[in-house]
Amino acid sequence: MIRRIMKNIVFLIACLLFVLPVSAQADWKTRYPDLQEVGTGVLKVFFMDIYSLTLHSKEGDYQVSDHFVLEFNYKKSVSKKTIIDASIDELSKVPNVDSVELKAWKQILEKGISDMQAGEKASVVFSKSGNIEFWSKNREPISFQDLKFAKNFAAIWLGPKTSHPKLRLALLGINLQDNQQKN
Repeated sequence: MIRRIMKNIVFLIACLLFVLPVSAQADWKTRYPDLQEVGTGVLKVFFMDIYSLTLHSKEGDYQVSDHFVLEFNYKKSVSKKTIIDASIDELSKVPNVDSVELKAWKQILEKGISDMQAGEKASVVFSKSGNIEFWSKNREPISFQDLKFAKNFAAIWLGPKTSHPKLRLALLGINLQDNQQKN
């Protein structure tokens, strides 16, 4: 009898250990169910797919002042350092950003970004107020409040001066061929 109870307790503990990391991560879609896909694109570097990126927004219509999510699906493993360095490189191109701001933004990224393995997903949730949430792996989302950082970080992919204009058009749901025919 005691042996059966012990087996049941061990089984329950094993179940909890399996379920807790999954529930701790909790997908951003559970918290923001009203967001819909706007568009998807792939970041390529030297003909290699690094990640696919999907933009989600209310009613599938992106507005820079609205609540939206960028969801990354990594095709290649990328270190935390590489992600942060690339992000800071892009953020350093923003006019009127000084070294003090870049240092503060790097600290945000160091807390929010993780090493990413091929096949893993990470998401960044942006709110109207400048709150930004980093979601990844088996951890609770990490949240920061910095409107200037949030706008400029999102502009890496969505801003008109992005280094990746084709990716931006894909995220915004703009068909590149239709856009070329109109010009």
